[in-house]
Amino acid sequence: ELKMGLDCGGKMGQFILVIINTVFLLMGLGLFIPGIVLQTNIDFVSDEIKPVLDQVSVTGIALGDVVKNLGIGFIIVGVFVFLVAVLGLMGACCKSKCLLTIYAIIVLLILLSQIVVVILWFTMQNQLNSVVKDELSTSLKNNFREDSLKGSNQLSNGWNYIFLTLKCCGVNAVTAGNAGDFANTPNWTKGSKKIPTSCCVGVTASNYTAPPTCTDNVAAGTYYTSGCYDALINKFDTSKYSSVFLGVGVTIIIIEGNLHLNNKCNDKSHHSPMGY
Repeated sequence: ELKMGLDCGGKMGQFILVIINTVFLLMGLGLFIPGIVLQTNIDFVSDEIKPVLDQVSVTGIALGDVVKNLGIGFIIVGVFVFLVAVLGLMGACCKSKCLLTIYAIIVLLILLSQIVVVILWFTMQNQLNSVVKDELSTSLKNNFREDSLKGSNQLSNGWNYIFLTLKCCGVNAVTAGNAGDFANTPNWTKGSKKIPTSCCVGVTASNYTAPPTCTDNVAAGTYYTSGCYDALINKFDTSKYSSVFLGVGVTIIIIEGNLHLNNKCNDKSHHSPMGY
């Protein structure tokens, strides 16, 4: 009866491993597919725009590089989780002690790294948002000099391309009749203009002109009402991806923790005096 119980426990453990790693396969796809979507959404980061984003640093890394590589990061992590799940499935189905040992080591390393990542995510998310927005505002204030796409100042050109591409105006949203962030750009010789041509609805790179009702009067309906910080964040749909990332991370941590404890218990039973 004892042997039958242990055999049943072994089959149950094998069944649990198969179920868990099937979930891991789906989670791998759940990171891989959003990664592809993210990588598609960042096609707006052109050679003209990237120098502006590179003025902002995120934990020591230029924002332009973060934006361009975020989707790639999701894809790599998704593929890694998928491959680890395949390893676990092969070990469980083939009852390979070697594969399961390698799998257990990888799972333990992933568990430790995920705990660190989730802690950092919660503690740094609001701080990062504040820092990025402040640095973008400082960059616009100090570097915006020309209302042109082909002027002598590369960063001014980049900001104007951002306004056109993301259909936004300033870092913070501009209200009708006001200059918004452009009231604090001392290096821009604006004349009668309150906002640049690139902020006006209907303006294109090939037809870079706008009526005074937009640039001088900032009349409602003639300019982009969204601030570029919000437009940039919306490109990544962070509310959705943050929830997916944290949900996947916390779920995997719980499952992996239980799996690790179960493996330890199984190891003790295998080395028992009964020989199992």
